[in-house]
Amino acid sequence: MNIPSQREHFEIIHARSGLLKYINFVLTSGDYDNPKPHPEPYLKAVERAGVAKEACIAIEDSERGLAAATAAGLKCVIVPSRLTAGRPFSGAYKVLGNIREVLTVL
Repeated sequence: MNIPSQREHFEIIHARSGLLKYINFVLTSGDYDNPKPHPEPYLKAVERAGVAKEACIAIEDSERGLAAATAAGLKCVIVPSRLTAGRPFSGAYKVLGNIREVLTVL
């Protein structure tokens, strides 16, 4: 998981969610020098995961995230937020209606 915020904020927000037990690692803004739309966050995540880019799919909700993922050579699935719904997301692998649809592309 690649989060554009500080680790402390992420851990506080998700400590009670139960989500962390399903995540192998988290990269936050302190783990890289260049934020999205630069590809560095995704390149670091791929390196840390130890897998080929072709085996990865980025899940994003913004044009900045899409730009970062595609610049890193990843397929990018978009699940628009209320703020980004209706945007064209040119270059996305898929644009989904909601997060429940993600499993259909994995």
